[in-house]
Amino acid sequence: MKRPILATLVAGAGIACAGALLAPAASAYPVGPWNIEGPCVGAAPQECPMSPSQDGLTWGWKGDAWNYDKTGAFVCMSSSFWCGPLMGVVRALPPTPIGSWINP
Repeated sequence: MKRPILATLVAGAGIACAGALLAPAASAYPVGPWNIEGPCVGAAPQECPMSPSQDGLTWGWKGDAWNYDKTGAFVCMSSSFWCGPLMGVVRALPPTPIGSWINP
């Protein structure tokens, strides 16, 4: 009697572990270590056409990107010639409201 119960418990635990390991990773907003929501505020990942960078500061779509500072304020579009160097500064500094200074 004890053997079938133990076998059932072990099988159930194995199925639960396999399900947890094989399930797709859920990516939820906000993104990155600074919890940036970017242009997808309030949207589920499948509802937003933008794809965030790993740190959550750059959100790309159709060859262009929206860039945010670590406080979540919009900084610049990547199509601006000065955006790349400015985002290097944003990434190097601690959370600073650079986007609020540029776009009041």
